[in-house]
This record gives sequence, C-alpha cells and structure tokens, in this order.
Amino acid sequence: MRLFFAVLLGEDVKRRVGLVQETMKRALAGQRIAWVKEENLHLTLRFLGEQDSSGLHRAIEAGEVVAGQHEPFRFVVRGAGVFPDRRRARVLWVGVGEPVAPLHCLAQHLERELRQRDFPPEDKPFRSHITLGRIKEPPPAQVIERLLSSLPNDALGVVEVRSFVLMQSVLHPNGSQYTPVHEFPLASAR
Repeated sequence: MRLFFAVLLGEDVKRRVGLVQETMKRALAGQRIAWVKEENLHLTLRFLGEQDSSGLHRAIEAGEVVAGQHEPFRFVVRGAGVFPDRRRARVLWVGVGEPVAPLHCLAQHLERELRQRDFPPEDKPFRSHITLGRIKEPPPAQVIERLLSSLPNDALGVVEVRSFVLMQSVLHPNGSQYTPVHEFPLASAR
C-alpha cells in the first residue's frame, strides 16, 4: 500500500482553496500540470511510500503514540507559492499562516516515532503547505511571478486539527484516489 499521514481540511476550506486553484488553472492554461482534485486537498505530514503489512502496523503504532501526546490545535490557511523556487517551479501550493508551531511539532514528533520503528528518514524538511498541482515543465519565472503577485493574501479559512489520518493513495490514470486507513484523534479530542 502507498501510504501517507495527513491533516484533512474542512469542506469550506477545501472550497476556498479550490477557488485559488481555479485562478491558477486559468493563469497557467496550456501548461502541463497535474492538478490535485478538490476532494483530495490535504496537508501532508509525512509520506511513507509503498508499505507492506508490517510497515502499515508500525505506521499505525507511531501515529497512536504521537496522537496521544498532542492537544487539538488550529491553523490558518493563507498565501501561495511554489517549490523549489520561482525559476524552477515544480509544485504549486497554498500555505499555512500562524500558528505553525503546533503543526511542526506534530510532524517532527511523527518523524521521530517513525525513525524509531525503522522507517528511513525523510529526505527533506517538513514544510507546512497544501499541494494544488505538480508542474511537468516549469514555465518562465515571470509567469509564476505574475501569478503569485495577482493572488490575494487573505485567509482562506481555519483548519481545526482534532485528529490526523493515515491515508492510502491508489494511482489511477485520471488521478490519485485517497482512502483513510486509520484516524488518530489527538489527546483531549478522544
């Protein structure tokens, strides 16, 4: 199974993020971009890749430990950008405004627990963002500059984090299908 840990977004936040995504689609029409379906929008805490039943069990065990030691929190969805940079844009995203510390603590704790259960370390640092699309061939930097400067920096909503989930991703020709495998309620949300 192809697995990842995620924080799910409420329907209202998904809809607002979807509007930003639509603006991006219009501005980047003609570019080869794999867009994330609105119903699949989420914030990835940690990608695990292909796992067997042992990996699934160890992931659930790590998630249980982490969830039991964190209180519910909230964060604001705000801003947009690209990874790795505007000249070599490969990923379009919307960001997380304040507070980001509880989210980063959750991700770091999850990383520690996964390493203790023999998962290889993540190859890049955690960056709190919601992926909107993956660009096949980066457009000119000025196109990205123009797009990002045209987007409002208003808050797109508040995400109440009372749990996180382990998701299975199944790849299909018309996009990925995500299915929750296990939900981890945070400490006082149980």
